[in-house]
Amino acid sequence: MTTWRYIDDGPNIGVYNMAIDEELLARAQAGEAMPVLRFYGWRPPAVSLGRFQKTEVAVNKEVCKERGIDIVRRITGGRAVLHDCELTYSIISRTDDPLFPHDVHGTYKVIAAGLLAGFKNLGIHAETVSRSSRFAALVKKDMRNPSCFSSPAWYEIIVNGKKIVGSAQRRVTGAFLQHGSILMKYDPDLEGVVIPGGGAAEAVTCIVQELRRDVTFEEVKQAFKQGFAEALGIAFA
Repeated sequence: MTTWRYIDDGPNIGVYNMAIDEELLARAQAGEAMPVLRFYGWRPPAVSLGRFQKTEVAVNKEVCKERGIDIVRRITGGRAVLHDCELTYSIISRTDDPLFPHDVHGTYKVIAAGLLAGFKNLGIHAETVSRSSRFAALVKKDMRNPSCFSSPAWYEIIVNGKKIVGSAQRRVTGAFLQHGSILMKYDPDLEGVVIPGGGAAEAVTCIVQELRRDVTFEEVKQAFKQGFAEALGIAFA
């Protein structure tokens, strides 16, 4: 059984959350061999922008200012995400770790196994979007919509055809970082005014909606911590 470092950071401001992920990736690139699973939340809410997104197109800065929502930029690519009632995970590892394939999609598939196990622990049947799955048509080649949750990418997680996790990955020489938002609650109206083109209620679901009851941050965190341990055969330090 492989041992990983486990970090439970709780809720923090957006710049702190992104800085720690970047620092952990730099340490892995510098040679730290132990993979990391980190969980955190966001206080206050924030919009994170993909590495290459244009701020003036991807987010409504005035609405964010009025509502006390921070704006930060990720070191990963992808589209804008409104972080509010969610559990965010990040996994950082050396690329030569034998658990992970040497490509983006292969790594996504391994991490997806842990996410699927976490949802199973909560009593939610989730699936991955693959080219052979019944939901392959949901993956949109037109990525002009600035909202991450407007459509899934390959090997992302859906429930009943609706996206429930949005993930992004950054690979550097010798290491990678993948982080993502596991939606506990979802407010399409808020997302729609903060991120142009967001608020697709018909395309997105969340844990509370699927379970039809409230959940706590701690309950969700423990379900996914156990899920990663079970699915990937790891212990935590």
